[in-house]
Amino acid sequence: MGGLPMDGVWESVKEYLKCTIPQAQFEMWVNPIKLGKCSENHVVLLCPNEFHRQWVRGKLSGEILKAWMTKGLSAPVITWDVVKNENGFGNENGDSELERISSDRGTSVGTAVQVPLNEIFVKWQMPRLNSRFTFEQFVVGDSNRFAYSASRVMANGQNIYNNALYILADPGLGKSHLSQAVGNYLLKKKRDVRLCYLTAEDFANEMISALKSEKIEKFKEKYRKNCDLLILEKIEFLSGKMKMQSEFAYTLDFLLDSGKRFICTSNYYPQDIPKLRKDLRSRLSGVLITPIDPPDFETRTKIVRKKAEAQALKLPAKVVDFLAERITKDIRQLESCIAGLVLKSNITKRPIDLALAREVLETMIDSRPGIDIERIKEVVARSFRIKVEDLSSPSRKRSIAYPRNICMYFCQEYTNESISNIGKAFGRTHSTVIYATNRLRQEIKNSPRIKREIEFLRDHLETYCLRER
Repeated sequence: MGGLPMDGVWESVKEYLKCTIPQAQFEMWVNPIKLGKCSENHVVLLCPNEFHRQWVRGKLSGEILKAWMTKGLSAPVITWDVVKNENGFGNENGDSELERISSDRGTSVGTAVQVPLNEIFVKWQMPRLNSRFTFEQFVVGDSNRFAYSASRVMANGQNIYNNALYILADPGLGKSHLSQAVGNYLLKKKRDVRLCYLTAEDFANEMISALKSEKIEKFKEKYRKNCDLLILEKIEFLSGKMKMQSEFAYTLDFLLDSGKRFICTSNYYPQDIPKLRKDLRSRLSGVLITPIDPPDFETRTKIVRKKAEAQALKLPAKVVDFLAERITKDIRQLESCIAGLVLKSNITKRPIDLALAREVLETMIDSRPGIDIERIKEVVARSFRIKVEDLSSPSRKRSIAYPRNICMYFCQEYTNESISNIGKAFGRTHSTVIYATNRLRQEIKNSPRIKREIEFLRDHLETYCLRER
């Protein structure tokens, strides 16, 4: 790596990041990271705790990789792990079940594992279950009690409506926690349970891989005959992918007709997912749907205390109330803020008080993801399966004009561009933009279907742009 020693490589990358990201963000999130292993193609970066690891991997991994390449170094595969040392960083309670299993297999947590297509046990699959997601760690309140109770029933093997569970919630409210809690409970109770856990995107990608390698029969066998419980996250990813939906519908029918069990999670009711086959929509609508609503203030305070206790931290009552008042819809943000408080307190040697909590919240909570005209074009074009350049074409076909109008509508909502600039980006005049967006607003108001479609696209747009930051 350019002749630099391992520590020199990382210090060089850090110096670049120090000049490209906000200082507070650098001190809080980048500076505590230590370099583990370093080779031409693989780097292990060590974070002080699990919260830190998840936040940096989700928010800054792209910036770090860019810094690596900007310094003239080859782009490595980055593995994020948690450092363990005499100061108590890392897992305070010792090796988790996942780490012990990984150790038995000769691998370490955080290492990418190549999984054979016919592998059926979730503990060897990617993505693996998060060992922190247990029923004991889930804070129950009025907003999530029904979903929690149904998940416990599923985990205990008791009869549940149609042997299937549909956990519905906005991002960050605990649906993945509950789905994985079922898996963790079963693996602890019965180590040889045939359980498959994956996202709908993983399912689609694995199916494509199986088709290309002419192993589709093994793929079908894996999820139909060799699976007692299938847990599928983010089922809305299958929207518009008719062949994948067909295969999944057959798989779901086979599992449930065979007395097997199924759990899925989604941000949407089945009837609100656009471009879904009627038979699959009907099947999903016929299972037990358990919504999770945003937690009330009392539940949020319990969550803050629970997350703080996990780090052996007792927060002042004013700080607990402040975090619970400010963060109302995303539990992951609560976790990140608590981790940020701990880190900033350690770095600055300041006590955790209301002033520190305000500072951390300001640096961590972004009001809106970075969205521009080009990103809007890309997301909408991909969703409607048209070319980006079609959006700027003279075509007035509904198949082109409708997504174009959506783009201009989102541009008005998310960007600071003038109406004239928006028009130029799509080859339209000032008056055309106004007419088209006003017409779309009226359609949203009058048509529940169009309103659902716009909200679905909005969610995709924000998720995509947050991932790209």
